Formats: sequence, C-alpha cells, structure tokens
Amino acid sequence: MSRHAAGYAPDSYALWYEYVRGGNPALRAELDQLVNACERLSHELTFELHQKHVSDHAEESVRKAGAGLLELMHTMRNSVEVASSEATEFDAQLAAFGEGISSAESPEDMRQHVDTMRSDVDRMNRSMSALTSRLETSHQEVTRLQSELKRAREEASLDPLSGILNRRGFDLELSRLCHAASEQGIAFSLVMVDIDFFKKINDTYGHPFGDQVIRAVGQALSQLTQRKDIAARYGGEEFALLLPETLAAGAREVADRVRAAIARGTIKRGGNEPAGNITISAGVAQYVRGEDPLSLIARADRALYASKQGGRNRVTLDG
Repeated sequence: MSRHAAGYAPDSYALWYEYVRGGNPALRAELDQLVNACERLSHELTFELHQKHVSDHAEESVRKAGAGLLELMHTMRNSVEVASSEATEFDAQLAAFGEGISSAESPEDMRQHVDTMRSDVDRMNRSMSALTSRLETSHQEVTRLQSELKRAREEASLDPLSGILNRRGFDLELSRLCHAASEQGIAFSLVMVDIDFFKKINDTYGHPFGDQVIRAVGQALSQLTQRKDIAARYGGEEFALLLPETLAAGAREVADRVRAAIARGTIKRGGNEPAGNITISAGVAQYVRGEDPLSLIARADRALYASKQGGRNRVTLDG
C-alpha cells in the first residue's frame, strides 16, 4: 500500500487485502492496470473500486427492500386516509337522507331522495371496491418485499466462497447463544479452526486452489455436524463452529471427527491431480455463564494456538 501511495482508510485496507488475497480476479486485473499506469489511487477512486468489487451488495438489497416497504406503507396510509374521508362524507349523506325522508311531502320527493341515496351508495361501493383492490395488491407487494428482505439478509450473513456463515453471521449467532446461555444456563461450546500451512498452499498451488481448499473445509464443517450446529468462516483461512447444548468433551469429539475427515480426504487440483496433506488445527472452549463473547473467542484461539505449537493437525481443549 505504501509503495503505491494508497490511502490508509478502512475501505482502502479492505480493497488491498482483497487484492493480496487473490480471490477477486476482476479487482486484481483493474488494480494491476491502474498500478502499471502509475496512477495513484485517490480517495474517490478507492471508494469507487471498493463499491464495485468489495462492497456487500446484499446490504444494498436489504436497504432497497426496506425502502420499498416504507414507501408502500406511505401509499397505504394515504389510501386509508382517503377512504376515511369518503366514509365521513357518506355518513353525512346518510344523515341528510334520513332528514329528507322524514320531511318528504310527496311520493315524488321520496323518490328523489331514494335515487340520490342509491347514487351515493353506488359511489361508496366503488370506493370500497377500489380500496379492497389496492389492499390486495399491497398485500402481495408486502409478501414479495418481505421475501426479498429475508433473502437479502440471509445473503448478507453468508460467505460466498465457503457457502457457510460469514463473520457477521457468526457474531450474531454467538451473541444469541451467549444471551440464551446466560439467561437459561444452557451450555454450548466454540471450536476455532485453522487450515494448516495455508500460505504455503497458496504459494505452491495458487490462489484458485486455495479457494478450493476453503470451499472443501466449509463443506466438511457443514456436513459433518448436526443440523443445530453452526459453521462459519471467521476470516481468511480460519473457521468457527458453534455447538449448542454441547459440553467441551463433546465439542472436542466433533472437532476431531472433522479434523480426521479432512486429513483423510483428497482435494483435486488442475489436471485432476490430487494434492495431499491438507489438514486443520482446532481449539475448543466451553462457554462460562456470564462470559462475554470476546473472552470465549480468546480462549478458543489460545487452544487453537496450542494445537499449532503442538505440531498441527490436532485438536486442543482450553484449560
């Protein structure tokens, strides 16, 4: 970043991190072109590239769906206000009809009052029919927007590469579990997972194969756990497993089962040639009632570090 006089702002760090990580070919190609042209990235250009290649488009979908719901609510409020005004007017017409009937002096006067009332009733029926139609259309639109909003929120919490939860989704689930555990005393455990020698894998086989390894580990974490368990990509080559209603010993068994399956597995690279020795290390920590999420993550991370220091391809229990 300093070599290319890049700005030191969050969107700039994110942009260059994605460039170095190599998982975004379009970003890499455009940045290479700019760098080769010796063009310094201004704040405006950095923001533009971040929006184009890095920004979370699902977040924009959430915003648009929410705006659509607000606009629809505004439209329906106006429709109800018009209907209310027409109902008030009709009430006045009913009162006038009653007075007219009581004061009618001839059958002809009576007929005129009845004809006027019939016309007012027809107009009110048409108004109510139009409102009913608008309400039905709005109900369908609300259903569509709710579905769109739900889908966008789900996409905003998923990691597109591994197919499991991203860091945002993990943080939300961890917070939810911590709250439930503190309130109800329900145990759960956290497993932090790291792909061993991932930088060497990228350097040896290239970033596309590194992405393939990340996808394979994400699938293994998802497929080798129970439906209630929560798998997430914590960041880079690091993953996390949240295991509700699971004590540390049980979590260690789950982590070791995943570790063994990955160590036995074979991931094919270019030319259908297998790449062996893909392994993971893991650290396990059980939630302590009243503990904050960061403390739990720190303990699981320490256990993960112990697995790394102990030779990798192993699971270590905190404490």
